Amino acid sequence: MLQLKYLQVEGFRGFPTKSDVLDLATPAVLLYGDNHQGKSSILNAIEWCLYGDQCVGGRSGIRERVGGWEIVNRNASGATVGLAIESEQGVTTIKRAQVKGLGKKGRSIEVILPDGTRKEGDEAEQEIMRLVGLSFRDFATTVYQHQETIRAIVIQPPSERNDAIDRLLGLSDYLNVLDGIRRSKIADAQKNLINQRKQLETRIEEALRIRQEDLKDKKREAVDSGLDESELNEEKLLEGAENVKKQMEEFASELGISAAPVSSPSDWKDAPSFGDEAQKELDRLWSESPDLKEQSELNARRTEADALKTNYESQRQALGTAKAKPQEFEREYGTQAEINHQIENTRKENDAVDDQIRQVSPKAKLVEEGIAVLEATRPDESTDVCPLCGETVPNLLDHLRKEWAERIEAQVRALKARRAALAEKRAKLIDLKTQHESLTENLAKAREQLAGAVQRAAEFLDRELTDQDDPAALLSIEIGKIDDRLKQIAEAIKGKRETLNRISQSLNRLSLLHDVLELEEKIGRIEKIAESDEYRELENIRDGVAVFVVDVEVLDRIVRECMAEEAKDKMKAAGDAIDDYFQKIVGNPAAQKLIVEIEEDKRTGGNSYTFRDQDGEEFKPISSLGDMNGLALSMFLGLVKAYGHPIGFVLMDDPSQSLGSRQKKRLVEVLDEVCRSGRNIVVGTMDSELQEFLESSLTRAKTIYEFSKWGPQSGPEVVKRV
Repeated sequence: MLQLKYLQVEGFRGFPTKSDVLDLATPAVLLYGDNHQGKSSILNAIEWCLYGDQCVGGRSGIRERVGGWEIVNRNASGATVGLAIESEQGVTTIKRAQVKGLGKKGRSIEVILPDGTRKEGDEAEQEIMRLVGLSFRDFATTVYQHQETIRAIVIQPPSERNDAIDRLLGLSDYLNVLDGIRRSKIADAQKNLINQRKQLETRIEEALRIRQEDLKDKKREAVDSGLDESELNEEKLLEGAENVKKQMEEFASELGISAAPVSSPSDWKDAPSFGDEAQKELDRLWSESPDLKEQSELNARRTEADALKTNYESQRQALGTAKAKPQEFEREYGTQAEINHQIENTRKENDAVDDQIRQVSPKAKLVEEGIAVLEATRPDESTDVCPLCGETVPNLLDHLRKEWAERIEAQVRALKARRAALAEKRAKLIDLKTQHESLTENLAKAREQLAGAVQRAAEFLDRELTDQDDPAALLSIEIGKIDDRLKQIAEAIKGKRETLNRISQSLNRLSLLHDVLELEEKIGRIEKIAESDEYRELENIRDGVAVFVVDVEVLDRIVRECMAEEAKDKMKAAGDAIDDYFQKIVGNPAAQKLIVEIEEDKRTGGNSYTFRDQDGEEFKPISSLGDMNGLALSMFLGLVKAYGHPIGFVLMDDPSQSLGSRQKKRLVEVLDEVCRSGRNIVVGTMDSELQEFLESSLTRAKTIYEFSKWGPQSGPEVVKRV
């Protein structure tokens, strides 16, 4: 049997740094410490070193590991676990590592065999499987007593409890086969195949119906186009193509253009390409038709003539308007010379007023200065001589103010008002002059534009035009000539277009003939599908799948029968050991005998396990959690005792859950018996009472490791006691 030798971890779960080498070679290895001190990390490290990703996430089958179960410690860059296992061939060392953040590229595995051979990667994984001989699911239920396994048997729903017991009985191969049958969904695949075949038949029928309707419509169109139903064949199509070529040659000759060669179709499938080529040639002939070209040119010339006539008439009308406006203006305001004469007279009057203002201004200046001086000095009232009138006055300041207001100021104000009136009159006269000049310029422009319109008409008519000619009349005559010619060309084109339409109709009949023949061929292909080798092969596959489904159902039944039979045989063989351990661990006086019944689960078809006492009463309703925990441990250890397996060690994580003091002591007595039978045990516990019993009652050599003072940067402090 395989025995553990030693273990070393670094960066794995609760160990951010490298641990000391842990000696696991003694019959019993006890891991003591409170929760979150790294005990479970040691047990998980053994498991991970052997199975890698199989014990992580959903693949593990352990609910607690689905999402968020970390391998690499958060304060480490990677995880490494080294494990040595001894077999009959010698010591095999295993080293598994994982670098954080690199995914699959950061994972590695190395195995050194007893003869020194080194294996890596997939070869190393294969060597581990050959050495261990158990799948991870079997290891997790028959070697490593997880806390989760105990819960599955004790408190999980019946379906999960039954599955856990099946694996304890070593029925994983059966379960895996049944699980494979279930996941393969053969019956669903058969239903899907049948449905797909029905869908295929429906699609064939629908396609045939649609094509037949399309054929019916196309034949009706072909008959409506002038074809007889007896002519809907390839011979008529090829004959029609030759007729189209002949018609196109005659049409080209009628137009006076050389026809380009068009390839004749070799069979009905060439009809689309022939039709495209013929249509392109027909479009070319029509676009190059002399009548069509002349019609286009004449239409352009008529448009130009009409535009020239409209422009001439518009310019002639504009000139009349431009002539009338200056005349109306002169009748109201006078001629340019008369306006200029008025401006000159206004200027002279303004100059005379300016002279008068200049004569009055010196006297006004003198009076203003005298008033300012007298106001500044404020003399006493006294007589003096007035500088304006020469009289002697008693109060000169008042006298000057009165003289300014009555004589000089009034005179200056009247002169300034006269000058302002003259300035306003002159401005109006200048504005009238500007208006007259603008009207004169507009008249000149109108004459120039009319002359331009006449010149363009002359160029269009290709003749000289004098003042005695009427361009509008001449252009009207030319437009009439163009219209007469266009009528002649339209008649000529009408006959040619009829020819063109006949050829287009012939091409359309060819297209309809092709569509009819193509639909007939498609219908033929659809009708032949059911006769094809592929269709017959599909029927053979359908029949083969039906037989296979029956075989799988038989296989499923046989596997379940074999699994039930083997479960019963194993439980019968291990029953005494399970009952013995149960009585030793639990010691429930109400259950003096433990009987395990195995029946078929009517819902799943698998095994259903019921635990009864000596009176046939179901044990679970009267049991405590401690009793059920003891029952699960009894089954786990009883099966190990009865059958064993290649692995000579047992891993137990906190096995004393819900057990009373007496049950814990009895559990240790059973573990001592397991050790004496040749199997080593590794037990992790935080239960101080269980620790005491393990140290005092285990008779085999033991190594004790105490875990304490765990820190996120340093990990736990591990002290070894022998």
